[in-house]
Amino acid sequence: MTNRLSEVIALCQTLSKEGKKPSVGLVRSRAGGKLSIPEAIKGIQSWQAQPDQVIEPLNLTEKSDEAPATLEARVASLEKQMLELTQRLARLTPPE
Repeated sequence: MTNRLSEVIALCQTLSKEGKKPSVGLVRSRAGGKLSIPEAIKGIQSWQAQPDQVIEPLNLTEKSDEAPATLEARVASLEKQMLELTQRLARLTPPE
């Protein structure tokens, strides 16, 4: 099960506990981010098939291996990328 689908199912469960019937519009508005209509429909259908299914909590604090741990590391990484892109652009731009 994808993270998006799990998120939609969890939203449906929350709405149901609040006494509201999950709908595409309600789920999309609660999702906050960009959630496509097909994703919302698929999640609602999955929830309707098994309303009491157990959804593993998403670990949102877990960072990918590539993400820098600190702000300073992030800035250093972005500066390095900028330098590399500037050098590539200089090679592509004809001299005036």
